[in-house]
Amino acid sequence: MAQKMEIGSYLFERIKELGIKTVFGVPGDYELVLLDMVFDAGVNWAGNANELIASYAADGYARVNGYGAFVTTFGPGELSAYCGMAGQYAEYVPVVHIVGYPSTKAMKERAIMHHSLGNGNFGMYHEMVRHITVASTVLDDLSTAPAEIDRVLNAMVYFHRPVYIGVPVDIGPQTVSSHYLEVPLQKSLPPNPPELEQLVVDQIIGLLSSRKNPIIVVDGGAIRNRVIEECTELIKLLQIPYFITAMSKGGISEALGCFGGVYGGGASIDEVRRYVEESDLVLFIGSYQSDFNTGEFTANIAPSVSVDFQRFVVNVLGTEHKLCMNYVLRRLISVLRSGNKKLQVGDQVEWDPYPLDRLEAPAKLTQDFLWAALGGYFQPGDYVVAETGTSAFGILASNLMNTENILMYNQTVYGSIGFATGAALGSFVAGKESNTIKRGILVTGEGSLQLTVQAFSDVLRHGLNTTMFVLNNDGYTIERLIHGMEASYNKIPEWDYSKICPLFGPSFQNKYYRIETPEQLLKLLADAEFNAANCTQVVELILDKHDAPMSVIRSAQAVERFNKAKQVQE
Repeated sequence: MAQKMEIGSYLFERIKELGIKTVFGVPGDYELVLLDMVFDAGVNWAGNANELIASYAADGYARVNGYGAFVTTFGPGELSAYCGMAGQYAEYVPVVHIVGYPSTKAMKERAIMHHSLGNGNFGMYHEMVRHITVASTVLDDLSTAPAEIDRVLNAMVYFHRPVYIGVPVDIGPQTVSSHYLEVPLQKSLPPNPPELEQLVVDQIIGLLSSRKNPIIVVDGGAIRNRVIEECTELIKLLQIPYFITAMSKGGISEALGCFGGVYGGGASIDEVRRYVEESDLVLFIGSYQSDFNTGEFTANIAPSVSVDFQRFVVNVLGTEHKLCMNYVLRRLISVLRSGNKKLQVGDQVEWDPYPLDRLEAPAKLTQDFLWAALGGYFQPGDYVVAETGTSAFGILASNLMNTENILMYNQTVYGSIGFATGAALGSFVAGKESNTIKRGILVTGEGSLQLTVQAFSDVLRHGLNTTMFVLNNDGYTIERLIHGMEASYNKIPEWDYSKICPLFGPSFQNKYYRIETPEQLLKLLADAEFNAANCTQVVELILDKHDAPMSVIRSAQAVERFNKAKQVQE
């Protein structure tokens, strides 16, 4: 039977309906009463050192759990979080940002309230956030509040992007009927028109049957739209070479038997680039043609040989069809399983996707040796978060072909440094809740770490037993390669990284290691106690400031050429 419930409780019941068990954020006076309702709904609260970290943590949580949520206060709190929300928008990560607002009375009377701009205007922050959300609302009318909450959350699910809900301090405690909860949120996309779907699947089957060297490229959109299970089954059924990109690294297993390598245009190894670009049929699942994901736009896959699968569109050899790719992939798999279609099987992979594995140990630790060595360290059940910049590029050289069930991600498109530390926190909280992560691993550079290092207080207090590899090369690596190798602006303050855990969580067990040589690294990575990761571990990797992974060098050179070309055009 329907009962009365508070608007805030209604909101958090809907949050819980999406499978969100933990909400991140920073308390503020406009939201304190609202936060009490988090616990009433049976949802956990994970407070953070600042709102930027909270938004990053919600991002990481959503990548593991499916959806994420965080709460801030009006004005300074929400503005501090907008950088994280922009990244969620760019990278298709569904997160709801809940903001505690001043009372409707104060806003109506245009009172000069704290956290405002002192001009009686309370809509300016909401206007800002419209550019980085797919739906937003401020609940200033009790009669429409439940419908508004549902509308915004349904948009988040449908578009797989962030949303914003403002809750005035006097609206949150007011009550409405609980009968609104009887209509569930729309958690699945509407089905495709069956005739058009079948027509497109038949076209794809025909192409697979007639082309000589078809391949599959799994890109970041496949992960963001959660069709990895379908991609995996398709690869197993077709047994043709498949490739990943910088954005999809660690999103799909490399141990399916016909893995070709990482494709990124000019940033690829020669054999990979040649084979991909000479293919006469590319099943391109979730392609995302950003600069860093394409080797600064040097990728060259012609539309005339491509079947491009996107969330709401499937493009077959240049002809666009309004279809949801998840249903198209499922129908394609069903037809292939029937066994009635004879397919042309192309060449198998005859090159080494990871040639750096053959490197001999240098006298001092180098980037290329490091990333190759880490490939052998990763184990089933690992979840790896790689920071924007050197780490995201370098980890592309880590070989995951010999081990199943290793997952990782980076923020390829938005590229906000400092993202990975906060996002790792959220990812590992979600993994601990669902018992899906054996070891949480963060790989970051010291420049990035210094932006959001406060997140380590939460990493420690939540008992996440994170292993963090910190690349210490005296500054910003990619920036130096692009411009200003010896410039003072590319240098950062010197820190003692052995003190991070004692500073942010002195009562928690932790270990620190300083690694300067390949021998030290290999010994550590083979150590049973280190591999057990029974406490938080910080590994400081001492690298030469002029050293960088080969993929970074290639990409940085491409960026510099691209920037110079633009300057000439202007």
